[in-house]
Amino acid sequence: MESNDLLEPELLYKRELKEKHHQNTVNLFNELVEKSGVDKDANKILCDKIYAKQAETKKYEARLSSSRGLKALFIVAIVIGAILSFVSIPLLFNGSILPGVLLLVFGVSSIAGGIVLLSLVYKRKAKSLEIILNKLRKEVEELINEAWRQMAPLNALFDEEMSAQLFHKTAPLIVMDRIFDVKKLEFLIENYGYKYKDKDNCSKVAIQSGSILGNPFAFFKELEMDMLPYTYTGTLVISWTTTVPTKDGFRTVTHTQTLRASVTKPKPLYSLDTYLMYANDAAPNLTFSRRPSNIGSFDEKGLEKYVRKHEGDLYKLAEKEMGKGGTYTPLGNSEFELFFGGLNRNNEVEYRLLFTPLAQKSMLSLMKSKEGYGDDFTFVKAHKINFLTSSHSQGDALFCDVTYFYDFDFEKIEEKFINYNDYYFKAVFFDLAPLLSIPLYQQHKAREYIYKGTIPSKFSDLEHEAIANRFNPKEFAHPESDTQVILKTDYERRNGDADLVKVTAHSFKSVKHLEIVPTLGGDGRMHGVPVTWYEYIPLEQDTFINVDEIGGSEVQFRNLGNKDIIYNRGLISYNQDRPLNISIKDLKSQMAKK
Repeated sequence: MESNDLLEPELLYKRELKEKHHQNTVNLFNELVEKSGVDKDANKILCDKIYAKQAETKKYEARLSSSRGLKALFIVAIVIGAILSFVSIPLLFNGSILPGVLLLVFGVSSIAGGIVLLSLVYKRKAKSLEIILNKLRKEVEELINEAWRQMAPLNALFDEEMSAQLFHKTAPLIVMDRIFDVKKLEFLIENYGYKYKDKDNCSKVAIQSGSILGNPFAFFKELEMDMLPYTYTGTLVISWTTTVPTKDGFRTVTHTQTLRASVTKPKPLYSLDTYLMYANDAAPNLTFSRRPSNIGSFDEKGLEKYVRKHEGDLYKLAEKEMGKGGTYTPLGNSEFELFFGGLNRNNEVEYRLLFTPLAQKSMLSLMKSKEGYGDDFTFVKAHKINFLTSSHSQGDALFCDVTYFYDFDFEKIEEKFINYNDYYFKAVFFDLAPLLSIPLYQQHKAREYIYKGTIPSKFSDLEHEAIANRFNPKEFAHPESDTQVILKTDYERRNGDADLVKVTAHSFKSVKHLEIVPTLGGDGRMHGVPVTWYEYIPLEQDTFINVDEIGGSEVQFRNLGNKDIIYNRGLISYNQDRPLNISIKDLKSQMAKK
């Protein structure tokens, strides 16, 4: 793949990369299968038995459910019999002998019949079905356990770095890093003016960094807390009476009404966001932003009609901006201007250098793409730093836990592994595609990283934060915490070969309050409607962890079975105050063994 091929990413993906990556993924899976030594044919026979037994179990569960329906019917018969018997008593005492006797006979018969059927039919049938079901469930459990044992060697080989490694194999010009190291972070700060320190309400959960022709990028998955207004509601049922006239005089009418009241108070709300940061020296003074358009909703004729109708708006905007001292001048390609946007740009010369006719063509193709995700991305350029966010990369799309692939069924493992890695490549590639569409970005090759050593830590703060988020959050949370936890890290000092890092957990304690809200009722009076709401009091707690480099792979580390130490792409972390059952020196020695 030549660097020029990247300039039309949508076409490149369709013609070459999609199938190439799929084949690379299939090849890797087959290599893992061979290395594991699992017998997929034996597993297929076993899984067929499991699914047959599960189907048989469902049939018996349905029969048991049906018999429980009979139980309900018998109970209804007993209840009806009891009611009839109770009704018959006053009839017998009042002289209505025949009706009373009939009701009594029917009542007693219903009670007796219901009890007999309940004890003989239901209990025997249900007991028999439960015995069969318990036997079937035990057999299914044993078969599934056996299938898990069959697939254990394959499940143990999945590594969280495989997806990134496969990506680089398919697209060699796009390099994926193992960790976001100090060297790259300092280069971003010194050369591009990158400001990576976030507020206390935001924590980086996962990172995947890399570079395109030496120009650095990173995908960040962040947990963010926003204190937003939240409306709590309460209700109160009231009643009152009124007197209304009738033809015979007056009657009293009772009215009821449910009163509702609300109280709005601040509440912490948490969200996950995945975005891409990319640095490039090209057009260093340019800033602009754009949001997704509705270009995908038009066919070609509709698109042409829309452009003809609205291209005059671009010239009106130019006149308006000129009147305010602005420099906006429409490009000749009105379709690109209307749908890509970027109309708030601050530098026309640099904007045109960036978005050449080839770049405009490639970007429009990308936005209309049926092969990719269409126009689902935001794009913000702030001088040398670019930020992109797409709807298709949210959630766990780019940061899948390897346990997702685990299964007792070989065919399901294969399907999940291949489908996810095909999806991962597509999602990451089309996140990078808007950047790849710009020729000037590909012509600017970053100079070699020059590490000046001004950052004292061994590893970047970004990696400190990401590995801290791999711990159970409860390990850092304040004991009184009632909410999710935002983790922020600060480098303290070197601790031997490791970085000693302070992890500050930000969370909230919720305090219950009851507020009585005066509300006018239909009776014309004010009533106090109770509304329960919660006050959120900020909490902080500091914990110290060590972050060190150990190398090896996740598969190697998992096989050691040490649960007190967190592993992440060659780095380890552990609580400074928790005694370990193995020395770090011995652990490194074991990880060094092939």
